[in-house]
Amino acid sequence: MSEYEVMHNQAKSLADMFRRRGTWLPATSDEPTEEAQPHDVDRSEDDSNYDRSQECYNIERAADPASPYVSLGRPLHRRERHVFRYFLDGSLRTYYMGELIEGNKGFPILAAEIASAVMGRDDDGRMRVAGFADHLTILTPPNPPLSDGTWQELQQIREQFSASSTGSTWEIRSLAPGEEWKDLRTSLAGLARSIMHDTELELASTVPREPSQWLIIDGAIRKRLFLDLDYTIGLAKSFSRRPVFRINRSRSVRDIVSMLSGLREGQRTVVFKQVAAVEEGGDVTDSSVKKKIALWYLKLRSGRGLEGPLQGVVKVEIRHEREDLNEEEVELVNMLSRALLAERYVSPYPVPRWHAHIYPIYTAENYIKARMRSSIYMRGLLRG
Repeated sequence: MSEYEVMHNQAKSLADMFRRRGTWLPATSDEPTEEAQPHDVDRSEDDSNYDRSQECYNIERAADPASPYVSLGRPLHRRERHVFRYFLDGSLRTYYMGELIEGNKGFPILAAEIASAVMGRDDDGRMRVAGFADHLTILTPPNPPLSDGTWQELQQIREQFSASSTGSTWEIRSLAPGEEWKDLRTSLAGLARSIMHDTELELASTVPREPSQWLIIDGAIRKRLFLDLDYTIGLAKSFSRRPVFRINRSRSVRDIVSMLSGLREGQRTVVFKQVAAVEEGGDVTDSSVKKKIALWYLKLRSGRGLEGPLQGVVKVEIRHEREDLNEEEVELVNMLSRALLAERYVSPYPVPRWHAHIYPIYTAENYIKARMRSSIYMRGLLRG
């Protein structure tokens, strides 16, 4: 039996179980409906980092509080010092399988294809695939609201899928009770993104790197375990507009547009930390992550073709546990920023957010897209 037939039969057995447990209303279109992603999912995700605490304070003193910027000088090109060697990105596609109706309640069931890739760059500038991982996942609500009978049978099927000897098989992942933060369908999509970040972390942890070979993760640092990775930064080309900034412990705060409007190409802001949410009654886990992340903003590009002061700007995040920067750490921030300035070429124009994009991450995105399964293939797998 082919791998395709195994996965199709698994999806069919799951649909048959839903029919036994209640009324199963599968997606009726010729192709499973791919769930629409938010217009700017990275920004929406970063917004969640500022739900409890929006205030940031600088841990690198600004000589002029009205102009908290650092001019970096010339970019640090690869031929002079090859800083960034590895580039990580993840992607997902979610599909609506159908609706399970038990009694007077209905619950959506989603499927997701989740993939992540790490691209390595050799000294001559050539890009190569350093690692790839993908998962096919069925996403279900928790118990409750699923009935005890449905939940128990779902666990049995989960064990059967896990015991499969094929290279690819469906995983079954369920929301934990209490994880529903909006509607179930939105929450299941959020679970898919959480699995994607776990996949990114797993891949980043397995790529062999020499000391001082830096890894760039596309996007903000989302999970505490990312902080265990040495020589790693998060590079967000789209970021939250929620934070406000208190410079040199002043009484007044500035919003992000006000602060970044004066940032010029080749400059970075001073380094900030976010006020830990535990100080506002948040949980300890949230606090422990915030206390270990330092961030700054870097202007990669300016000029014609940009719309507004935040275009051409990236947010950089790095592990840093102390409440100040010593001289050596300031030099590290400057070195990383100068190396990032050199990464702005070749520009992937005209792809969306080209102004804040770097080419190696663009190659990782394209590789993932080429490896992901087509909607026609997914239609065959999910037809129950």
